[in-house]
Amino acid sequence: SQVSETVAAVQQQLEVLAIESIEITASSAAPGTTIREGEYRTRTGASIVAVIRGDDSVPAPAPEFTLAAGDVVVAVGTVAGLAGLRKLLAS
Repeated sequence: SQVSETVAAVQQQLEVLAIESIEITASSAAPGTTIREGEYRTRTGASIVAVIRGDDSVPAPAPEFTLAAGDVVVAVGTVAGLAGLRKLLAS
């Protein structure tokens, strides 16, 4: 049926996506820049869906959100996209 085919297609798409938590290091270029300035989704295809700062969490941070060393970014993307994001945030 068409419903079964649609469900199978969605399941296949979900299998290629991953979620990862990445801690921003002080040595990366990210601290002090906004999500927009970093162009992370454009550069990697991975989307930052939340930021955890200490005991606070910011779901769906705005493009103007400024990142800081020690922030933990929660991102969704392909394995390759997340690897690229990890290089930008934690290197």
